[in-house]
Amino acid sequence: MRAHRLVQVGVVLLGLLWAGGLQAGEPLSPEACRTQPFEAKMPCYQTHLETILAAEGTEQALTALEQITAQDPDALREAHPLVHRVGQQSFLRYGTAPLAMSHCRDVFWSGCYHGVLQAFLSSLPSVEPEHILPLCPTSETVSAYSFQRYNCLHGLGHGLTIQFRYDVLKSLAFCDALPGSWDRESCYGGVFMENIVTFQQARRAPQAGGHHHEATSFLNPQDLLYPCSVLTEKYLRACYLMQTSAVLTFLNYDFAQAFTQCARVEGEHQTTCYRSLGRDISGYTLRDAQQVNALCRLGQGDQVKQCFIGAVKDFILTDANPDPGLALCRSLDGPFKRDCYATVGEMVVPLFDNQNKRVQACHRGENEYVDACLATATAF
Repeated sequence: MRAHRLVQVGVVLLGLLWAGGLQAGEPLSPEACRTQPFEAKMPCYQTHLETILAAEGTEQALTALEQITAQDPDALREAHPLVHRVGQQSFLRYGTAPLAMSHCRDVFWSGCYHGVLQAFLSSLPSVEPEHILPLCPTSETVSAYSFQRYNCLHGLGHGLTIQFRYDVLKSLAFCDALPGSWDRESCYGGVFMENIVTFQQARRAPQAGGHHHEATSFLNPQDLLYPCSVLTEKYLRACYLMQTSAVLTFLNYDFAQAFTQCARVEGEHQTTCYRSLGRDISGYTLRDAQQVNALCRLGQGDQVKQCFIGAVKDFILTDANPDPGLALCRSLDGPFKRDCYATVGEMVVPLFDNQNKRVQACHRGENEYVDACLATATAF
């Protein structure tokens, strides 16, 4: 596993983009791209996707990316940056953020939506709070706490961070202009994710020949929990929910040491840190249940349970589908199954406004744990 190539910060990692747009000359086929060395492969795929998007639209580009990732594990690891680029190009094609987002789908950690918001904010000569307030409205088809609206708010955090040249504090302050704690926290998560992924991209740039923005990262190799360790309480949950992606990068993916770092966190956010680690383990293993089992068990006691909870959320959120999460729950030992299935129930609430669909999803699990799933899936 080539850890230095991973950008899997999931809902949980993810995505800076390679610089530039379409390259001169005829784009290569996906098969030809696959044979390229890594530093050339991803720009090759990007050019291929942009060509499809320009000719046929966003939907076809997303389908092409699904086909590419099914054949190439490298592309699957880099799918979120690639789909961010699809979102950026979608905004340029369709001209408005709402129209562009209507062509996106909830695949590859919903990066298409994030890219659209990045491109929209970058298109403005200046950004003021009044510009962001109407961006993620509710409607008859989009409820206030739906996964679709979360993606918009999270993407807004990404876009603000890029627009403000990775000034995390300024970006968080703009998130604070949003009404409601859920809206603000969804935006905070995008800010912290973009900060970490930019840092990861910069570290990889000398190896991959890539380009990265000149930015001062709000991360510190002398304090692996920074900036969470110095921020005010209202930002801490969103911060620690992303922080292990930075911790693992500094530690060269030493998962046992990452558990030790999370143990330094005080209070309730220690649990958040272990769940963040579970999400990263899911991404690192490309959602391989056997490897997730092995790596989460590097923790002690409750750490293992929280790690599995973070992992099952990532299994579900990657493509907004509960079935991979149910498969992970089936693979776990008895002591961890009930919490795993309860987490599936929690996650189907934002995925499905229709309660019947939530119930159906729970019933696809093991019979003796359907009640644990339903208890959270039908709580409201």
